[in-house]
Amino acid sequence: MASLFAALGLSVALSGCSTAPTPGTADGNAGGGNGQKVKLVFWSHQAEAFNDNYKKLIDSYMKAHPNVEISYQSFPYDVYNQKLKASFSAQNPPDIAEAFGTWVPEYSKNGLLLEVPGGEEAGKAYYEAPLGGFKWDGKLYGLPLEFNIENGGMLTHPKMFSDKGLAYPPKTWTELVDSAKALTVRDGSGMKVKGFDFISGDNITFTFLSMILQQNGKYWGSDGHVNFQTPEAVKAMTTLKDLVVRDQVTDLTAFGGQLDSSDYFFKGGAAMTYRGPWTIAAGLDNYKAKDFEYVPVPSFTDNPPSFAAESGWGLVVSKKSKASKEAWDFIQFLSSKENLKAWNLGTFTVPAKKEVAEDPEFVSKNPFMRTSVGLLPHGQWIGLIWDRDHFFKQINDHFQLMVSGKETVENGLKAIEKAVNDNQDQHK
Repeated sequence: MASLFAALGLSVALSGCSTAPTPGTADGNAGGGNGQKVKLVFWSHQAEAFNDNYKKLIDSYMKAHPNVEISYQSFPYDVYNQKLKASFSAQNPPDIAEAFGTWVPEYSKNGLLLEVPGGEEAGKAYYEAPLGGFKWDGKLYGLPLEFNIENGGMLTHPKMFSDKGLAYPPKTWTELVDSAKALTVRDGSGMKVKGFDFISGDNITFTFLSMILQQNGKYWGSDGHVNFQTPEAVKAMTTLKDLVVRDQVTDLTAFGGQLDSSDYFFKGGAAMTYRGPWTIAAGLDNYKAKDFEYVPVPSFTDNPPSFAAESGWGLVVSKKSKASKEAWDFIQFLSSKENLKAWNLGTFTVPAKKEVAEDPEFVSKNPFMRTSVGLLPHGQWIGLIWDRDHFFKQINDHFQLMVSGKETVENGLKAIEKAVNDNQDQHK
């Protein structure tokens, strides 16, 4: 457990002084017997759509189960992960916790979570990518609510294509690059409209990995190490560098700024922006945008558009819970087809459960999801990355060095590989 909580410091100390509800696991609350009221504590991160839809399902569940009371509280995203770690370290966690799949292996590895009842059979109902982070040693320790996909779809301005007389949408990688060149607009101050913008903290990495997979390559070696010195990795990274340096269809001027690449797209600053479907909701809500579509990104090769994805948000149950039966019953209630479909529609998320994604009503009610839903069978779990931020930062930092000419692609990939693998070894 030391590897999980050693760096918590002040967060642990403050957890005892928190004004948050005390998790039900520590107050002697037992589940269900003799008509006793069962109290469950449920924590999540703060996101308005998520919170509103959780509350609706909690109310519905409690109405059908008057013996169960669910105390729900959400916390700002930037403190939630640390607060959750602190609660487990203090042995006072919530009964039910919303957790990002990438976080979960630390908890399951250290024996802090309960297995999903009937986990092997339950897992068959989900796609591989969202399920991966919730597995440990062949056992399932949580159920995903969404498919956290950042690949395969892009925001486009169809009118920009028609104004240039270009075929729309591009069907091959060559067509995409040729269109991006034609759509790029420059003025005296630099790039006014980017033809194809893939520059974001997530998409440099995800595009790189997808291009390896689409060449039928692999990026995992042995013993939990990555291998970024394969011909496929070199070709993928060289192509991404060329899009910036040779083809000049995007640049790094906005990278690391306050605005997301999708914000620039909705402001008219890009013809095509490679970004996850969650950005669609931002465009509709924040920019009231109507002049855009979300279409497939062609595969880098003639192979299917394979991609890697992290396991996104899901629900786990603490091993400390004294009402685990009721906790799992609520999660299974939320995970039923109709309830989960309502949750995915209400939160504008991609379904992790096959029967929800395959239900024609889902795409009928949210046509913007058609592209992403069609790609789900091509996804695979990104793999066991112990420090997600470190992994992505290494790729992003060295990509910038490659683009600036300060590092060759080959040397950059060697440096990324060493930094990532050294970090992976710290968790063995």
